[in-house]
Amino acid sequence: MKKIATYICALILLSVTGACENPLKDFDLIISTEVIKHSATLRIVDQNGNTINGVSVTLESGDTQDIYNMNGFRDFKPTENLVIFGLDPKRTVSASNPVRFMVSIAASGYTTQIVPVSITDASAGIETIILRKPTQVPGGVEQVTQNIALGANGATTEAITVSLPSADGEGGRVALSIPAGTQFRDAAGNIIVGTNLQVVVGSINGRDQNAQSVLPGGSLRSNNVILAGGASAAGTFSPAAITEINMVINGVAIRQFSQPLTVSLPVSDDYISPITGQTIATGSNFDIFSNSSDDGLWRFEQSIAVGGSAASGYEVSFPITHLTFFLAGEFAEACSDESIINFSGEWMSNSSTYPVTVEAVWGGNVIASAQYSVSSNNASISIANLPANNVSIVVKNAAGAVIAESTLATCGQITQIVLPSPGDPTNAVATLQLYVRCPDKVDPITLLPTFQLFYRVTGTREFKFLGTVTNGFLRTTLLRTDGTKYDFKAIWNNRVKVVGGKTISVDNTDTVGIQPGDIMGEKAGATNLAILTEECGNL
Repeated sequence: MKKIATYICALILLSVTGACENPLKDFDLIISTEVIKHSATLRIVDQNGNTINGVSVTLESGDTQDIYNMNGFRDFKPTENLVIFGLDPKRTVSASNPVRFMVSIAASGYTTQIVPVSITDASAGIETIILRKPTQVPGGVEQVTQNIALGANGATTEAITVSLPSADGEGGRVALSIPAGTQFRDAAGNIIVGTNLQVVVGSINGRDQNAQSVLPGGSLRSNNVILAGGASAAGTFSPAAITEINMVINGVAIRQFSQPLTVSLPVSDDYISPITGQTIATGSNFDIFSNSSDDGLWRFEQSIAVGGSAASGYEVSFPITHLTFFLAGEFAEACSDESIINFSGEWMSNSSTYPVTVEAVWGGNVIASAQYSVSSNNASISIANLPANNVSIVVKNAAGAVIAESTLATCGQITQIVLPSPGDPTNAVATLQLYVRCPDKVDPITLLPTFQLFYRVTGTREFKFLGTVTNGFLRTTLLRTDGTKYDFKAIWNNRVKVVGGKTISVDNTDTVGIQPGDIMGEKAGATNLAILTEECGNL
């Protein structure tokens, strides 16, 4: 709040001379921190959905000059497992003028991910990023490790082939062929001499959403793909086959070779182009893209004709001179405008708020998935880097049931979806209203910060997203009023508050404060009071 007040003060100084005091000082009924209006949120977890300690998040590249956390600093330490990227309020954004950038997400013992982020004036939802340890192999991924003896000069003494079954279970084998006399270089081009080369070859089923999380960026979509000729574009891949190859000598990662190696990848005979609608055939063309993982960028390598036949199996075979990811398939450029979806429904008229999962499906692949809190005040959402044609939008409620489907509108147009109530019709409508009373005030504050609220039935493990609490208010039918006890977790800026064992009635109204009847928390009252005093003192 003090940083925000300073920012507002700087704006006032542009037109007013003289001393500047906190411009919120005289507004006794305001504690809102929502100077930053537009943002994007990432949820960072391990493969089991657990919070990872010590996650480091940094701005990597792109349009980052106006990106801050919600407190106005360029520090993006996750709160619990959420990290929010806020846009400086002086920037104007829209579907046709998004802010796009890349962020690096790292944690000790986990593979670093460089992921794209986009901000418009519509809700970007909460997108989940999974960090995995190098030894963790999810479903949809197959791996084989082979140790190869090298000669005195660090070169292979004979031709070697490393192979493994395709991860899509459709038959065929991934094969890496290494010619005799091949030497191996690090990222700087230095030859590494050793007696043993460890080769790890992986086959990744690009149609498996779980397997997609091991790809650079954790998705088939990208803000920035280097195309043939050197131009770059945002868009989405339709993968026919994907492999990851890693090599190590004396603990040094290999990135280059003294001569080309050959990769052969099987291609399923049921591949249908989402761009042309044509089925695969001998002579069909695929583009080969590579990703070194050093900068998270996919780069065009070459176009290749499909070999084999329906009887013997289709495959693509191509030379490589570096590592580590290679994708054979098609790439569709995204619309220049971000895709906007507008929800409407009768249930919105009573100010209810519900979480929904929205998926974008293209070519049979789920290419985007995020959670959104939808209400009458938050009815428009954005999805970045979707192809221009043949995309379907699927909306699921909190129980995972599909409640709406629609074809994505053409570029520059808004997709309109009439949404049935995502709530539970068997439960009563419960209203949660929170007020705050500063320690030195009589009247409660009526304008409160926006925060994310999660819940679980007491005694269960997983917190589920209940929705975005706006101005301290949320109305829902996802909570039972029959005496069921719940644990709640609120995440606001860099603060997390968890309360447990609470029952819900139809009308739930409380005031946080120190006056008779106010609540201050049963387990950490002194800490809560200190936080409240700090926030109120910033007014």
